[in-house]
Amino acid sequence: MSPAVPSPEKRLAVLILAAGESARFGGRKQLALINGKAMIRHTLDTVNAILGLQSFVVLGAFSDDIAPVIGSSANVIHNEDWSRGMGSSIACGMAAIAHHGQFEGVLIALCDQVKLTSADYTKLIAGFDGHHIIATRHADGDGVPAIFPSHMFETLQSLSGASGARKILNGANHDVIGIDLPNAAIDIDTIDDLKALQSQMA
Repeated sequence: MSPAVPSPEKRLAVLILAAGESARFGGRKQLALINGKAMIRHTLDTVNAILGLQSFVVLGAFSDDIAPVIGSSANVIHNEDWSRGMGSSIACGMAAIAHHGQFEGVLIALCDQVKLTSADYTKLIAGFDGHHIIATRHADGDGVPAIFPSHMFETLQSLSGASGARKILNGANHDVIGIDLPNAAIDIDTIDDLKALQSQMA
């Protein structure tokens, strides 16, 4: 088990997106085993090691298979419209989070960026001031994981389509602070990606 990381100063929710059908992977990517542990559990265990965060997971395709693996370690949100894309899952997740109390921000993460560590997420959290968006710098622009302040929650609830929050993170209308997280460059889209990661971790 990962050592506990101190609580963030601000009350944050974590929204893990895991609703897709993983067509390029061949389905049920969320349950692919990495060192004997399901991918979704890798991400959950990493964020749950940061004390004080409240975790939410959005499920869609294969939700009946994935939910038991999550168990009581997060609030499970079912997106009936998951096929409409990542934006739909963010909107669905944010609507549910709005009913769980007052949060100063939400950290949006993907279940397949399994190289990220608790220290990586904590680096993002440390940069969060409650006003600016804190995003991860990628080669093709800012992306997730990213922390959105509460004044952005309504905007997130209005998202739709496959692009998720990318337009927000790379538009000119919002203050975004980019942070380098090299481990975020690794995500699992295909079986070959998984084999490459497994060989690295062997």
